[in-house]
Amino acid sequence: MTANAAAAGSATRKAIVDAGRDLFGERGYSAVTIKDVAVRAGFSPAMVMKVMGSKAELYSAAAPEGPNVDDPGSAEPVGYQLVRRIVTRRDQREAEPWAMLPILIHDAPDPDAARVTFRNRYVSRIAERIGDTEPGLRRTKLVVCALLGLGAGVRTLGVLGPGEVGGEALIREYGALVQGIIDGSV
Repeated sequence: MTANAAAAGSATRKAIVDAGRDLFGERGYSAVTIKDVAVRAGFSPAMVMKVMGSKAELYSAAAPEGPNVDDPGSAEPVGYQLVRRIVTRRDQREAEPWAMLPILIHDAPDPDAARVTFRNRYVSRIAERIGDTEPGLRRTKLVVCALLGLGAGVRTLGVLGPGEVGGEALIREYGALVQGIIDGSV
């Protein structure tokens, strides 16, 4: 295989995986078809199957890596930063990974395996971000639950929407709760 062919194959796979990630994040596993992914990626369904093998393999490759929790250079405490990301996505009407996470798990071809995979990804990323090294990672798990609640509340249930509470007020109030968990004061 030439270098050009390998690069083209890699670009094709990346386009398919990216399209799958977007669609699974928007709709969940069951609602997405190979044809949907093919249309989004700009390839035929046959090409998607040739590159990925199956819808389940595509889902596995496209599963979100976990929350992006890095905010280098911010002087704001971590709890507020984590909440700010969710509130910013709310205000910009962007997809909310914290709200989609339960759907992705329940809709996965193997929910038990997906649960373990996502739990490990999310807990490890948050633990690293907040500096939690305690056995059992209790503070981390409490933060994960708080962020899941906020993500689902503002996006799935529509509570604490922009018309109900401004972004900075929500960041100040909910950020204080999350920061309290991180600091051990709650």
